[in-house]
Amino acid sequence: MCVAYGYVCHYIDGRVPSASPQVQQVGETSPDTESRPFVLPGIHRNEQPQPINTQNVTSQNIVDPTKSRYTIQHSAVAFPRCLGLELRSTNPPRLHSFAWHCGIRPEENPNSHVLLSDLVTKEEYYRISKVYFSVVHPIFDVVNPEQLAKNVEKYWDGDVKTLEYGAVIAGVIALGSFFMGSLGHPREMDIVQYAKGILDDPTFSRIPTVEQVSAWVLRTIYLRATSRPHVAWLASCVTIHLSEAIGLHHEIDREDIAISNNVPPKRTTVVSEHTRRLFWCAWSINTILSYDYGRSSVTLNRITCKPVKETDGNFTAHLVALAHLIPQDSVNANAAQLLQALAAVHESPNAHPFLSLTKGDICLSLYRRLRLLNHILDKNVVLQIIDIGNTALSAAYALVKLDQAWWNVLSTSFQYVCVLLAIDTPESLSHVATAMKTLDNITQILGTHIAFEAQKTAKLLLEDSMKKKKTRNSAA
Repeated sequence: MCVAYGYVCHYIDGRVPSASPQVQQVGETSPDTESRPFVLPGIHRNEQPQPINTQNVTSQNIVDPTKSRYTIQHSAVAFPRCLGLELRSTNPPRLHSFAWHCGIRPEENPNSHVLLSDLVTKEEYYRISKVYFSVVHPIFDVVNPEQLAKNVEKYWDGDVKTLEYGAVIAGVIALGSFFMGSLGHPREMDIVQYAKGILDDPTFSRIPTVEQVSAWVLRTIYLRATSRPHVAWLASCVTIHLSEAIGLHHEIDREDIAISNNVPPKRTTVVSEHTRRLFWCAWSINTILSYDYGRSSVTLNRITCKPVKETDGNFTAHLVALAHLIPQDSVNANAAQLLQALAAVHESPNAHPFLSLTKGDICLSLYRRLRLLNHILDKNVVLQIIDIGNTALSAAYALVKLDQAWWNVLSTSFQYVCVLLAIDTPESLSHVATAMKTLDNITQILGTHIAFEAQKTAKLLLEDSMKKKKTRNSAA
């Protein structure tokens, strides 16, 4: 049993094993293990366990490289395999969902798909992808450019093995098209639906892969920019669950995770760093979106994935750092924790206009929670909120003039007006006129129903605030 689980153990002082073993640290353990190697009274054994070729087994985690599947040993799927290893079976059961259901109906049939190459030409892809890599990729680094380039050529050459990767390619095209504004691809919505069809196809969804996580992150970003909050939040949760399914949240040997077409690549620093960026991007989107929307984020039992490295021209590490400033226990966070987080957000760098908007989103979310606690803000805290908000306003106007309609160019500007009115102090009210003017300018540039709706609502709230003050002054 010790060999099967990777334990280094020995009996002590010639005593026989007892029902209550003495547990202590002996040698090093895997960074993924929570259980320590144990010591039983009696036997002495220091042999290192032989590696198991079919899967990587630690005291807690199992990764099956053939199916890119992660689980833990007490799961129903892993238990027969673990039991077989404990019993030293000649042919221990494979990692498989034995008896998961009764099998009286077949699984779903695969979906039919049009070819992405029928919707967009390779030349159009290269033109649109330039926009994606200049606007989206520096912030959400979830696609490996070298791998993408290879798969694009294979896809348009008719390689059926890259069909699943078509969801990633389609996600890149959809976001690139979106940030081209009126110059976007005329079949953008068909391309979005193509990616969704691939992700929903039972042929691919039965076996989660890194490609699916990348494609779901791209879909979440697109939905956050174009759809209702519930839909985007749900997509972000699916992305985290898929990340857990293949063990992206753990710093484990990347040879154990299938990167493409279920063929484990040679482990490289580039591959490891890419999967870290992918996981932390997915985690950050889910964390920030959930906090802004007031929903629960997906909580993973244990995260050992290493931090993202900072690189020139790439702001993913900054985005992840901002997400980490959100209180972990967002429901029960007290005023002191919220104020500490607000101060940390204020001190974080404005490395990119989108990050300034994200700082605004988190700041306003923190204020709304402070307001629910009936916490009276110090003048210094009010000035922090105003500083973050004014910087976000400038960033929003700059981005919208570049035709980069990130969701928060409108939402942060609108929410900032609301917060200024809610704070209702001379310091906050002195910035309302400027904030409203910026919101008006952004609305005119966007020219959409949602923008005009937000503008109208902000003006109504401003009028109601003025009426309330007049009534109060008259009563005085």
